[in-house]
Amino acid sequence: MDFRTVKQWALLTALLTIIPYNAAQALPFNDDMVDSQLRTGSIMRPKAADSVPLGSLAFRIEKKEDAFDLINPQKRDAASVARGKRLFAVNCFPCHGNIEAKEYKGGPVSAKFMVPPDISGAYYKNKSDGYIFGTIRFGGLAVMPALGWKLSQSETWDIVNYIRSVQDSK
Repeated sequence: MDFRTVKQWALLTALLTIIPYNAAQALPFNDDMVDSQLRTGSIMRPKAADSVPLGSLAFRIEKKEDAFDLINPQKRDAASVARGKRLFAVNCFPCHGNIEAKEYKGGPVSAKFMVPPDISGAYYKNKSDGYIFGTIRFGGLAVMPALGWKLSQSETWDIVNYIRSVQDSK
């Protein structure tokens, strides 16, 4: 090995030693992360004083039971059902599976845990739109998470319209 090759290897070794050390030192850390526990859907920083989040005045339901009496303001047309089907595929399919199938069996996640109820069946067909909305927004019995932080009101109503269209087709 000549002197130039040794010099290149030494430089490469030095760089490979320094880069990971500096990368580890550069990890971001914020002092407000010390005192609070992160929860799914929570925001690290408090809202600015005197600020009103977008859409917060239009929806003031705090408990699931209060949502049961809501009336679906979203017209159930083809566009709403199509949006609801897309949103259902992204957010609900992993657990609930293909609710359009003749024989319900749940989704891929339910194969590992428990099979969720068939929301396209008669039991949920007799529930109000507000009940389905509240369950999506605030969570259901057992293991269904609350998706209110993730979906807007109109997106949630689109999912309700999709579920209703599947129920009507069965």
